[in-house]
Amino acid sequence: MVDFFILFFIKATIVLSIMHLSGIKDISKFAMHYIIEEIDEDTSMEDLQKMMAVALVYRLLVCFYEIICIWGAGGATPGKFLLGLRVVTCDTSVLIAPSRVLVIPSSNVSMTTSTIRALIKNFSIASFFPAFITLLFFQHNRTAYDIVAGTIVVKRNSVR
Repeated sequence: MVDFFILFFIKATIVLSIMHLSGIKDISKFAMHYIIEEIDEDTSMEDLQKMMAVALVYRLLVCFYEIICIWGAGGATPGKFLLGLRVVTCDTSVLIAPSRVLVIPSSNVSMTTSTIRALIKNFSIASFFPAFITLLFFQHNRTAYDIVAGTIVVKRNSVR
């Protein structure tokens, strides 16, 4: 939820800035279309194209946010950090005790790996495929995008 609110605030700020710079006066209609993305019978094809463009830019913004956080901020978005989680590389994971997994190599995620993970995760969500549900089918609660990217979400060590 923390990440959702951060990203929603960023999206609203960008959209409202674009609206202000373009001189659009009807804030309520614009906000309903571009922030909440509500579609009704009065929505034109041009409005739909603009909404798709805004949605694509937002998806790329979310990817950028996740890439920077996972690669550059210790493997965690602010939400993951507050939950005591982080993303690390994982070629192999072996169950060593109940609720304990040995992760090999378990290193910080590279920018390339973070980019692959973010793109697969966010564009699968955008295409209405709930990729996170795949964690029910793979070992150690890994999602499909974690397996493809070679990552796993783990509890952060409290002692550094």
